[in-house]
Amino acid sequence: MEGSRLVRFIPLLIFALIIVGCSSDEESPLAPVPVPASVEIEMTSIPTVNFNQSTGKTTNVVQFIARDRAGNPLDADDVIVDLLLDNRAVDNEALLQADSAELSSSINLGLVLDASYSMLLHTPPAFEPMLTAARNAVVEGLALYEGRPGTFSWNVSWFNETISSPAVAGRTWQPDDLLAIPEPGPGTATKMFAAVERQAKLMREQYGTIANGPHDHHVMIVLSDGADNYSWFDNSSFTNTGVTASGAPFDVTGWDSTGVDPAVAAIEGHPNLTVHALGLGSSVQDSQLQPLVTAGGGRYLKNPSSSQLGALFDSLTREFATIQDHGATIPLPPGDYVFTVRVSTVKGSARDEYTFRFHGGDESARVLP
Repeated sequence: MEGSRLVRFIPLLIFALIIVGCSSDEESPLAPVPVPASVEIEMTSIPTVNFNQSTGKTTNVVQFIARDRAGNPLDADDVIVDLLLDNRAVDNEALLQADSAELSSSINLGLVLDASYSMLLHTPPAFEPMLTAARNAVVEGLALYEGRPGTFSWNVSWFNETISSPAVAGRTWQPDDLLAIPEPGPGTATKMFAAVERQAKLMREQYGTIANGPHDHHVMIVLSDGADNYSWFDNSSFTNTGVTASGAPFDVTGWDSTGVDPAVAAIEGHPNLTVHALGLGSSVQDSQLQPLVTAGGGRYLKNPSSSQLGALFDSLTREFATIQDHGATIPLPPGDYVFTVRVSTVKGSARDEYTFRFHGGDESARVLP
């Protein structure tokens, strides 16, 4: 890989988990796909270079996802990562440990869940599997950050004719509270664009204080099984409250008249937001979910079978759970250098590299063009 290649996004055209061409009366099973003997580096942020005047050392930090040929993220155990300075291996004593403060990176996850009545009409019903998948995503994120620098924060909203979310006042929601989100009652209205616009604006506000470092990320996962048909209606004056069976309080609100364009604008107005979407159901309208993903640079997965919901949701969770942070603190005299990240598969001989030039050794330390 050439050093001029900065942060890039894997195209959304080739993903083994995307199910296409499904008719309304057919279900396509999610067949296991063998992992190709290939690896590709996707940089998830621009490398950082910092100079410590008191020690005379320069610290380089890189963040990336290693993917196989199909675009699926690989776990840290699946690859071997080597760091090189001017094409020579960085001394082991210079490598930053996983719990090093210099490798701190945080995730802020926002879940937007469809709570319309149609979620209960699938065979089997999709509502409870959706809640379980969302709960598992939060549990995995929290476990990921045990014993490592950085934080994992999360919030959730669910929608039908209105939008519900954890109450501003009251006890803090726990992951298991997601399992107790009330089952939807009969009705057909779906305020998806309104819920997405609200979530994007909320996460933009949170960005002022939460996960706003150079290697931090805000991630939204949207799940819906049908077309938006109610965001056009202004019910912003509506307010209500509720409590789940687990005792978690929540607020219920309406929203201004809106649509896909304002929702996209809200996503694009966030400086560091990735949006993934999962379309569930045989009648999902791609044209309504795809613009959200395109604006957020994420993945769109589609499967008409609710039985595959957990596996698909897990694949979206892996998009942030497999982000790797590596770095080194090196005593360098002032000058220009070349830094290389080399990733090899544990099984097989596949390898990929990412290289960039930097200036180190003084207060002018920086990534070079």
